[in-house]
Amino acid sequence: MNVRFGAFEVDLEGRRLLKRGMPITLREQSFQVLAALMERPGEIVTREELRQRLWSSDTFVDFEVALNSAVSRLRDALGDSANAPRVIETIPKRGYRFVVPIAKRPAVAVMPFANQTADAKDDYFSDGLADELILVLSRIDDLRVTARSVAFRFKGQRWDARQVGRELGVEAVLEGSVWRSGDRIRITVNLVGVKDGFNLWAQRFDGNLGDLFGIQDEVCAAVAEALHVRLAVQVREKRPSDMRAYVQYLKGAHLLKKRRPADVRRAFEYFQEAIRLDPDFAEPYYGAAMFYNVSAAYGALPPRSALPEAEDLLAKGLALDENSTRLHSTLGMLRVFQWRWAESEQAYKRAISLEPANAFPHMAYPILCSFLGRHEEALLHAIKAVELEPLDLMTNFRLLQANYYSRRYNEAVRTGRIAIELTPDSPYTCFYLALSLAELGLKDDAWGIANKGRKLNDGLPLGEGYFGYIAGMLGHTAEARSVVRELEARRAGGYGPALPIAWTYLGLGETAASFQWLETALAERDPFLGSAMVFPAYDAIRNQPQFHRLAEQLKLPT
Repeated sequence: MNVRFGAFEVDLEGRRLLKRGMPITLREQSFQVLAALMERPGEIVTREELRQRLWSSDTFVDFEVALNSAVSRLRDALGDSANAPRVIETIPKRGYRFVVPIAKRPAVAVMPFANQTADAKDDYFSDGLADELILVLSRIDDLRVTARSVAFRFKGQRWDARQVGRELGVEAVLEGSVWRSGDRIRITVNLVGVKDGFNLWAQRFDGNLGDLFGIQDEVCAAVAEALHVRLAVQVREKRPSDMRAYVQYLKGAHLLKKRRPADVRRAFEYFQEAIRLDPDFAEPYYGAAMFYNVSAAYGALPPRSALPEAEDLLAKGLALDENSTRLHSTLGMLRVFQWRWAESEQAYKRAISLEPANAFPHMAYPILCSFLGRHEEALLHAIKAVELEPLDLMTNFRLLQANYYSRRYNEAVRTGRIAIELTPDSPYTCFYLALSLAELGLKDDAWGIANKGRKLNDGLPLGEGYFGYIAGMLGHTAEARSVVRELEARRAGGYGPALPIAWTYLGLGETAASFQWLETALAERDPFLGSAMVFPAYDAIRNQPQFHRLAEQLKLPT
């Protein structure tokens, strides 16, 4: 999103300030001040609000001096003056105000479409249609679209458009219903103004599945016209030629959002079927590749066999559509797991440049930044992902994880508790919250949360390794040794990753055994070895020559 005032243009996504098209150098903290003020033009933004935005609670800085310097540098860049402000006004002892008028972009919320088909299992279709409309409408520069995770919390509830408008701060609500029987579909769509609750536009579509994309385009055009915004949306170049493939894709995407292992496995089967039905449809390739990425990371499949499968799928998908944000984001994740850091960076930056308002690449990118020790950058993207999808499981988890890796344990606990409140069934949120609590010496709380995470984990090796490490470091030796026995038994009966065993031995303080298993994990190319320089579990062995050799082979910055 770009905002213009006077001779200046602010690229909020790219974090750039331009004057008559020429970039002006501006430090990150000064840009954050500018962004905060522009979000609420004409309103006072307090110094305390700016402190919370610019510095975490466990950052030690002379706040008054640092904020004054950031504002002073910003004024210099804008050619503004504190004595005769034309852009930023100082409100003594309170804060600052952006005094230049900014045209407000209209906003719309796409609500979950009602499934009027008799079978509730067809929710994937009505939800998928709403998802696609959110995605396409989000590409309109002059329109704000409420995040899916926010709008979908109204699913299954009775709601009033005026109430939703006040709560979400939008001018209009797009609601609809879907009926489907075989290839026949009926879609009813209403665009409701929130001021008076009257319809701005309404339409009923009766047709076949083959008409679906035309219906989506017509809805988007009508929304843009009703809200007086310019429709500058590019229709996908590669839409499926076989609508059966699109239906299978919607089923897979619906299940993939749940992120439970059984759901991811079933989603993979739907993506495979979509590819079989229409090999030239690009999007299912990202979902199938995600299955292999996730399975390798969680320890369900050997990386040496799973990651090449993901590589092949992504190569085919990108050959079909080189402008797919999902495919580039998934490629970035794969490259992290392959320890190919520069190529991962390239893929993530490409994804973000394609769709700056898409939460997926902002959510995935922080793990690369964290592994490379670029913690401020990791946090910026994690915060951006939460802003774009504030109630999503993975965006909130990634913010917790980025805080933990940067050793901001108080902030990790704060964000972790929020994440668990939003998504209480996430095992890895529990594990990272427990790790953070343990670092703060809150052992009882850490142990309770760790046990909750283990119950949710379904026995996946990665989660067992986190639990084993926490058990060992908290003095629950019997539980830690039980984890080691179980994980070693898995290796005797088939594949089981070595890294979770190494972590458990680190928790127990048995460094010789941990190094033995780390060497095995290196030989097996475990994806999460990339955390070697930032995971506090390695602190006890970080200065030993064996660990230095390990880091060298990973090509990680020391």
